[in-house]
Amino acid sequence: MEDLREIVNKTRSYKGLSRKSQIGEIVNILGEIDYDDAGILEVESLNIVVSTDGIAEDLVKSDPWFAGYYSVLVNVNDVVIKGARPLGYVNVISGPREIRNKMAEGIKAGLEKYNVKLLKGHTHPDSSYAAIDAAVVGVAKRVVKGTNARPGDEIVMAIDLSGSFGLKGWVKCFDSTLRKTSEQVQEMLSAIISVLESGEVYCSRDISAPGILGSLAMLCESSNVGAEISLEKIPAPNVPSLSEWLTSYPAMGFIFGSPTTKVFEALRNVGFSVESVGRFTADKKIIVSMGQRREIFMDLTRESVFGLR
Repeated sequence: MEDLREIVNKTRSYKGLSRKSQIGEIVNILGEIDYDDAGILEVESLNIVVSTDGIAEDLVKSDPWFAGYYSVLVNVNDVVIKGARPLGYVNVISGPREIRNKMAEGIKAGLEKYNVKLLKGHTHPDSSYAAIDAAVVGVAKRVVKGTNARPGDEIVMAIDLSGSFGLKGWVKCFDSTLRKTSEQVQEMLSAIISVLESGEVYCSRDISAPGILGSLAMLCESSNVGAEISLEKIPAPNVPSLSEWLTSYPAMGFIFGSPTTKVFEALRNVGFSVESVGRFTADKKIIVSMGQRREIFMDLTRESVFGLR
């Protein structure tokens, strides 16, 4: 059995988290952003929410179809967790014919699964590499940002545990969507949006490639807060080790900050496992516990997920 120090070391050094430290260099050139899952633009009475993601090269190489499918999934999650209903999708596909076509088939399956319209695409047929980069746009009634966590609020995690693991290069995918119908997936995501529209949730972020603790760390740094959480309370399937789960990428996993947990019962009703795992704090330290042991996962007064210090 892993001890807490070992778990912290493994999750801290995980590539999905460590590679985020390169973001700061780009931001220094382009200017300030708020490090949220998606960008928000107010147009008259509408909240337009847009996210863009490039799929990791290792995933593209190991499973082009899955890379195409996930180019839809990851961007849909990013706009949904801001409170937006995803509407349209655009992409850039690069690489040789066989890989391009496999990615396109995966994209088609993803668009059908999430009922999102293809708006525009671009193809590089003569590139020296294979890649898929994409974006999704949605519209929100109420936007919930990942920069507004408040000290004292409960940290609630909602994760669909009805999935299975599949290592795609270094990306530890835990997919729970492929075996679900389009209606089932959309029902679960609609429940997320309804919770965000309730007015009881003040911050939110999806769990993505940096893993569960890495995604929480991004939320904390974006909000200038810390956190104290119990690793034993995090919803988890049967896994060989806790560190493997904490560095995985659940296809439907989300983090919320709220003064109450009552509103989250709606998520249990559609199949999410939901638990309050701790609270946000004012001291900017992310502290994890297991039994009587406590360790600092990150001290955001001295460290930065995004490479800002």
